[in-house]
Amino acid sequence: MCLALVLGALLPLAFAPFSIWPLAILLPALMLTVIQSRLSSRNIFIAGWLFGIGYFGFGVYWIYNSLHDFGMAPPVVAGGITGLLVVTLALAPALTFSFWDYSRRRLGDVSLWLLPLFWLGLEWVKGWILTGMPWLSLGYSQTNSPLSGFAPLIGVYGIGALCMLMAVALFLLIRAKRYPMLAPLLLIPVAGFLLQQVDWTEPQARTLRVTMVQGNIPQEVKWRRDQRQNIFNTYWRETNQHWDSDLIIWPETALPGHSEEIEQSILQPMQATAIEQGTTIVSGLVVSDRENNHFYNSAILLNQARSVYHKRHLVMFGEYYPLRGLLDFLRNWISIPYSDLTAGPLEQELMQVNGSILGISICFEDVFSRDILLALPDANLLVNLSNDAWFGNSTAPHQHMQIAQMRSQETGRVMMRATNTGVSSFIDHKGRVIAQTGQFKTESITEVVQGRSGLTPFYYFAKIQPILAILPFVAVLILARRKAG
Repeated sequence: MCLALVLGALLPLAFAPFSIWPLAILLPALMLTVIQSRLSSRNIFIAGWLFGIGYFGFGVYWIYNSLHDFGMAPPVVAGGITGLLVVTLALAPALTFSFWDYSRRRLGDVSLWLLPLFWLGLEWVKGWILTGMPWLSLGYSQTNSPLSGFAPLIGVYGIGALCMLMAVALFLLIRAKRYPMLAPLLLIPVAGFLLQQVDWTEPQARTLRVTMVQGNIPQEVKWRRDQRQNIFNTYWRETNQHWDSDLIIWPETALPGHSEEIEQSILQPMQATAIEQGTTIVSGLVVSDRENNHFYNSAILLNQARSVYHKRHLVMFGEYYPLRGLLDFLRNWISIPYSDLTAGPLEQELMQVNGSILGISICFEDVFSRDILLALPDANLLVNLSNDAWFGNSTAPHQHMQIAQMRSQETGRVMMRATNTGVSSFIDHKGRVIAQTGQFKTESITEVVQGRSGLTPFYYFAKIQPILAILPFVAVLILARRKAG
């Protein structure tokens, strides 16, 4: 049982910044040897749960840092919330192996091949329940492997299922010496490599010169009124060197204060200068609607006209509190500015710059394929504004950039990722990082980017993914009942 915990704890090494992607196949295969050793159904669930606790405990430990170091939560509160999240996420692998055990006892050895589908289904559920937490979905580990060639077809959950399929084949090869199992171990990566050579979307004729400014504003001073002008000056000094760019992007909540507070002192002069220089500025800020007592985590576009995007998918405990009334007491222990935000509407007008259409996402939103797909097919460039300063010097910013790479691969679009403290990056339509900043540096990066049109097969596959996620569970229950009858 302890081995299950150790195997799970090693699995985050498959993800950025370590990126030892074969571990995403090897470790689940070794986990199968643990649960195949004549364990009872109860112990298989416990082993799967321990595997998940190791997986997510070492994978998302940085949530504790953000709550304790920057949210000022006492250790017991930060640890309690982090621990509760970890043990909840760990239910996904526990239930995956339990469903496989249930089907094995009723359908026999053939059920082993259902394991990848159970994994896909539980990862999909994990990405939806309580607004979802698909961070560290297994497929993200493959952004730099041959399996990434499948991303434009079946997305991150499908790639995770392929990892499990290869794990099953490896398990049978090691345990039962079934040498035909070499076929999927070789053919799947080869097919992925060949698929990487396919361009699923078409380049547009127009290009944009884009600059992203990384302010490197420490989280502990970000919302201080006495630092407001210094913060703005930091971004403005960098911006003044790049008026030759068509588009200048500042990260999430780069503008200090909410929109009503800074309208005359900052927003109007910024817009006037952008018009004078013939460029466009996109920046993150908090937009206030005092009349309705609403605040939004937003992005604003400034040129001849203004347009605003309001973040739709808010972060639990950081931007809203779930189960209001029941968990409101946590506000007394967690000090996060603007932690009671309003979600933006599902339908929002897309931003345009010189004929290019931007699909904007803010921070956590790019973790969800479904949120990014809302901008398609119209958007030909993707932009993500983030503030990963919350996570300090942890693995989180690197994991987040890897997630952005997957969104580019799924959609066949360039992703421009502007962050406060790094890692800001330009990612091409194949998910390759073509330029990036360092961490904890004030700097800018500039690239000429080309929008792309058309849709990958994943756009359509994503629409039937909920059915595919639920179908194997329903099918096993029906077959088991028929066999019992």
